[in-house]
Amino acid sequence: MTTFASAERAAIKTGQRLTAADRVLLAVDRTVRGLGGPGFETQTQVWLSGRVRVADLRSGLERFCARYPIAVARLCEAEDGFGSWWRFRPGARCMLAEAWLESAESATVLDFAARLLSTPDLLEGNDPIRFHLLHRPDGRDVLILQYNHVLMDNNVAVPLLSELDQLCRTDADAAAGHNGGRQNIRELLRRFDRKRRREAMRDCIRLWGRCLHGGVVQLGRPSAPGSGPAKLRIAVRRLEQAQTRALQARLQQANGLPNLSMAVLGSAFRAIARLAPPTTAANFVAGIGVDLGLRRGTGTLFGNPISIVPIRTFREELGNRDELASLLGRQFRGRLQDAIDLGMLQLLPFLSRRPSETRWTLGLGLRQSFSLWYAYFGSFDGVGENFCGADVEEVFCTGPTWPPMGLTLLVNQFRGRLQFQATYLPESVPAPLADAFLDRLLDDLIQEAV
Repeated sequence: MTTFASAERAAIKTGQRLTAADRVLLAVDRTVRGLGGPGFETQTQVWLSGRVRVADLRSGLERFCARYPIAVARLCEAEDGFGSWWRFRPGARCMLAEAWLESAESATVLDFAARLLSTPDLLEGNDPIRFHLLHRPDGRDVLILQYNHVLMDNNVAVPLLSELDQLCRTDADAAAGHNGGRQNIRELLRRFDRKRRREAMRDCIRLWGRCLHGGVVQLGRPSAPGSGPAKLRIAVRRLEQAQTRALQARLQQANGLPNLSMAVLGSAFRAIARLAPPTTAANFVAGIGVDLGLRRGTGTLFGNPISIVPIRTFREELGNRDELASLLGRQFRGRLQDAIDLGMLQLLPFLSRRPSETRWTLGLGLRQSFSLWYAYFGSFDGVGENFCGADVEEVFCTGPTWPPMGLTLLVNQFRGRLQFQATYLPESVPAPLADAFLDRLLDDLIQEAV
């Protein structure tokens, strides 16, 4: 019989215990799988103008794994249910899978990436982060970094790739034994006043209740899932530099701030309102990730000191796109002033101690809480001009989705272009509907901007 003390000692000796945030995100990952999605994973894609130096990349990954052994760890659970931990595997290397594509077309790359994102990779037997190198027949490569959110969040992808590129350029051995600077979330929360944290958690719970009251409008149809594993698809759109600058100028003039995140979200809500099936639901809701800055100055690469804040609007507020962007921006700033992000973070240890209640809550929430899963990541220029011997053409993310919502929108900038990636589940959101959503979204954003 495994005791808590022996499990604790084993975790410290052979790896690292999961934090409270890890445990909740593990429950999210399993809930997504239970709803018919492949898991709570995201890709960062780096499209290159030439060939990567594969030998240098493999050497860089070897140094990377020596520096961050948790990158090749395996998830283990204590027999008595006291918790889970990452079991380190000394000497193991990050997976680099190479594939030679038959076509250089972008659609071929996106189809391959969608198959990777659709493949369930359980953490008990797979690395939490994985690297795929796609060779296009025209002499260009695409590097795909795919990661499970139990280990890391999206805002780590750019510094991770930048660090990996540096490790590919050196012959020096990387410092061994680093765990990525992971910290217990309770230690992070102690930076804030206890009374403030508890009040923020109560306010956070009440806010989520208000956002869900009356139902949430979704684009996805609650249709029966297809046979076999979920097969996600990826659709992309771009705004070129001139269009992006014109959009920012219009927002600056209309709202005093070029708030692209809320402008995109507002246009996404407007597109859903036009395309969603008739419903009596009252709310359009998205969850916005907020980094509390707890990672700064800690050397933390892996870990999830991040919070989700709900943003809501109603059908009657969708009429004017610029007014809507301004309204959503004010609402978001109000949420931060009310410390809702801190309240959500304070809720994580509470949820992590109640696995059965957490699974029930997550199942209900992930089915009914969101009109779409949405994130705006800002600029990805930090990846750099070159990666492991090849010039970088573009960088963007594709994310998880699940039924019945069936649609995720991830947006970022790269070299002045605004980039849109929709991951969708055809059983919930058919391909023509996903394309119509993106087209209406972009039309709404650029109207009168150029």
